[in-house]
Amino acid sequence: MQVILDGATFDAELAALGDRLPDAAEYQRFTTLVIDYPEAAALARLDPFSAAYRDGARALYARLRGRAEQDYIAERDEAPATGVPEDLWTGLVPWSFGDARMVGEFLHAWGHIFEHLALEKGGSVLEYGPGSGQTLLMLARMGYRAQGVDIDAVAVETVRRQAAALGLGVRVEQGLFGEGFGTERFDRILFFEAFHHSFAFPALLERLHGRLNPGGFVVLCGEPVVEAEIASIPYPWGPRLDALSVFCMRRFGWMELGFTRDFFVEAARRAGWWVESFPFPRCGRAHVHVLRPGPAPPPNPPAPAPAPNPDATAIAALRAEIAALRASTSWRITAPLRAARRWLGKA
Repeated sequence: MQVILDGATFDAELAALGDRLPDAAEYQRFTTLVIDYPEAAALARLDPFSAAYRDGARALYARLRGRAEQDYIAERDEAPATGVPEDLWTGLVPWSFGDARMVGEFLHAWGHIFEHLALEKGGSVLEYGPGSGQTLLMLARMGYRAQGVDIDAVAVETVRRQAAALGLGVRVEQGLFGEGFGTERFDRILFFEAFHHSFAFPALLERLHGRLNPGGFVVLCGEPVVEAEIASIPYPWGPRLDALSVFCMRRFGWMELGFTRDFFVEAARRAGWWVESFPFPRCGRAHVHVLRPGPAPPPNPPAPAPAPNPDATAIAALRAEIAALRASTSWRITAPLRAARRWLGKA
């Protein structure tokens, strides 16, 4: 259930948090709080594919961030939140939350990702925005060729150190979404809680075609794609208004977009993809969307009606004739004679 907050109450929440990061309980609570931001209503009245809408979404982000005079620049605004932790095995998300329920959500998500990667042994995966690198490390441990691109230099170094400690051949580079590893192509491209950081997502969707091998596809998981507009995403797409997202914009400058499913599917279609969605029961973080190149296949035609059974047709016709005969006048008149014959036959 979402609770609406006015701006002053939200500011008080941030003041109480101070300089530290939310713990697991505060993290979950912040996802249920929504900032009442009347200016957001103007965005919902525009064509979501228009330049005016994009300008409005960018301006709304700047106001939510608290620096309306600054434009969004990914290289600056997606900067690292912290340095490389001293303990690589307990100091990284999700382990750093120290909360079994929170880690359980990530385990659900990773399992659902692996299920839908449907990758042959030795196949290649390029993950954009790998963060702490847990997914890449698991893929490498399974024998897949795991590569990652992250704009965060600290994330890149963190993944490299873990891979070296485990003796894994994970490759990582610093770069923007759509970039990395020259002109190399991959069997799968993965975004886990990362795609929504791309404000230039229409251009990104088009660019991803050139990063896939034939037969490859894109897997997205943990993205804020909702079935219909809700309080925290009251428009087809734009900055999310839940307290956790606004906190991340305000504290770090991160882009935190949300999408309705209809808009997301249409945006993907315009960029040459068709979308299959796979919800995960009771865990939104584990919802998966698979983007395949080309138009959507036609729907399966309805099953043909079963051919009539000749024997059944004949039986039905005979029953109809018998019913008509019994209903006839002659059948009723001769009924006593037929009864007498049966009686005489028994005598």
